[in-house]
Order: sequence, then structure tokens, then C-alpha cells
Amino acid sequence: MNIKHIAFSLALLLLLSACSGGESNGEDNAETQVPEEPAVSVSVVPAAVTALQGWQYSQGTARSLRREYLTFTEQGKVTFVDQDLRVGMPVAEGQLIAHQAPGRLEAELASARASLNEAEASLSLARVTQNRYETLVNQRSASAQELDEARVEVEQALATRDNARAQIAQAEVMLEESRLVSPIDGVLARLNIEQGRYFMPSTVDTSSEQGALQTVPALVIDPSHFEVRLDLPSYNFDRVEVGARAIIGGRPPQHADSLDPEMLGESEIGEIHAISPSVDPQSRTFEIIIRTTSDNPRLQDGAFVAVWMAEPEKKQALSVPFNALRFLNDQAFVFVFDEESGRVEERSVQLGQQAGERREVLEGLSPGEQVVTEGRTRLNDGDRVTLIEGQP
Repeated sequence: MNIKHIAFSLALLLLLSACSGGESNGEDNAETQVPEEPAVSVSVVPAAVTALQGWQYSQGTARSLRREYLTFTEQGKVTFVDQDLRVGMPVAEGQLIAHQAPGRLEAELASARASLNEAEASLSLARVTQNRYETLVNQRSASAQELDEARVEVEQALATRDNARAQIAQAEVMLEESRLVSPIDGVLARLNIEQGRYFMPSTVDTSSEQGALQTVPALVIDPSHFEVRLDLPSYNFDRVEVGARAIIGGRPPQHADSLDPEMLGESEIGEIHAISPSVDPQSRTFEIIIRTTSDNPRLQDGAFVAVWMAEPEKKQALSVPFNALRFLNDQAFVFVFDEESGRVEERSVQLGQQAGERREVLEGLSPGEQVVTEGRTRLNDGDRVTLIEGQP
């Protein structure tokens, strides 16, 4: 090998060595460089002390407070139904709706009254006879036995008169029960009879409300006041009380002083009228009765409605927006923003009452601490964050 070849080989080796050393240094420098940690964009709000109004939710059926089911007690032909009366029309107290054939009952009433007149005449004669015998006994012109017999006749006449009066009362009741008369001022809600048809009391189904509505001859309701009966689980017994306000339909406001009828839309305001102290052993629920407080509420008899019942209001409660909360294994937590480090801390919290879009925090937060609302689903404990533009 000549000198030129040797020199070329040495130069090539030096060049390869230099290239190898440069690549090694570059890799070492890449390993020592730490990439900047990406920051998550979030929105935060401070935990605030506010007034919270909690609500208990349930569902029930609205019923008019006064409901009168009208029916005949005796079988018979329906001879009269007011042809000018329709379902949904108002009726006045004492207004005749329908009646059965009254001829027989009117005859029985007339016979009972005649019997009463005869009994009263016999009683009058028996008393005159008793007075006469009392005078004759004093004059020793009649015996004591004759006077006793006269007194017995008076007692018998009294019994006959009282029996005649009872027959009249019974005849009057039967005649009245053959007439369907509205006992209240209200609205005719049901009319299940027709003129000329034969009615039998056995056709009325009282085993259920649905059956009664379909078979009772007539139903009159008073739409000026309603009540709603509903059930709550037994563990909520201490969270409601008699006299508490209630909202029937719609959604409740966040504060108790916001119950403005003009702002509630289609909702109606009521109050808890009664709370049953007894728990149903099968459903483990107790009954609550809600009554409307305004006249002529916009409710329909028999309608299924949602009801919100006010819990005792908390004037000073630490709370956060509901969208600041996350849950894992039934444990609630929030991400608290630290302004100095620019990072978030995952912190468990104990929750209390919910009111609208806010939730009370009993433990785990202090007033003024900032919690993440938007972007919380992308966070882990200790992550670096940046606030969305417009945030404090």
C-alpha cells in the first residue's frame, strides 16, 4: 500500500470519528432538555356565601278541594235531565240536574202526611179523654183503672204520631234522593246518565276513583281551590313542615323571596296543609297534602303535576355552582385554583343543600377560594392551568 492510500484511509477514519462524536453530543443535549408542560384553559369562580332555598320534589294528582258525587239510591227510570246543561257548565247550589219518576214517591209522601193528620187527631181525642177521666176521678165518679187506661191511650197515640212523622221524613228523603241537585256552586264535571234510561245503583263502581268517574250519574266540582296529595320517602320527613310554601308545576326559584306569581309562568303557589305522621309499610313513604293559596288556580281536576316543596331557607351558606363539582365513587370533589403557582388542587368536599344551579359546601372549602367550572373534566391534581380571557 502506498503512502497516498494510507493517508486517505487515516483521513476517512478521522472524519467518521468526528461525525460519530457530534451525533452523541446532540443526543445527550436532547436528553437534558425538558419540554414545557402544557397548560389547560379553564374558567374559575369564587366560592361564595349566599342565601340558599332548597326544594323537595315529588309528583301527585291535582284534585278540586270540593267534589260532590251525585247518585240515585233507588233503581228507576230517569224521567228528566236538564237538556240545557252540559259538562263544563257552571251550576248553582240547589240547581236540579236530573230526577227519576217521582209519582210513586210523591204518593207515599202524601200517604204518610195523611197518616200523620189521623195520628194527631187521635192524640188530641186521647188527651181530651184523659182530662175528662182525671176530673171524674177527683169527683169520685170514675175509677183509677179507667184513668190509667186513658193515659195508656194517650201514650199509644203519641207513638202513632211519632211513627207517622218518621214515615214522612223517610218519604221526603227518598223523594230527595230521586233528584240530583247540586249541593254547591261549581262546575258540572261528569254526567253519565240519559233521559229515558233505567238506572240501577249496582252499576256504580266505587272500588276505584276511575270507576266512580265513569259510572256515577253526575259529578260537581268547585274549581276555585285545589289540593295535591303526594308521597315522599320516609328519610325526608324532617325536611318538610306544615305551612311551607310549594310550587305546583314548573321549576322552583333559587331564593324563597322570589315566589312572584308573575314570574312563575304556568306554575301555581300553594302550601303544605298536612303531613301524615304514619309511614306506609310497603312503600316506606308518607303522605303530604298541598293546597293552593290563590283563587281559581290554573289547574285541571285530575291532572298529574310536579310539586316543589320549600325546605327551611339557609341565609348564610357557602356554595359553588353545580358545574364546579365532580364525583368519583359517590365522593364529590372540586379543583381549587392557586393563583401563585398557576396550578389546581383536587380537593374533596362535603355537600349540603342544593338550590337551583348552586350546591352548598359544608366542608372542604373556604369563602373566596376559586374553583374550576369550565375545563374541569380535563384536569388532574397539580395540573398547570391558564384562565380563559375575561377571568380575574
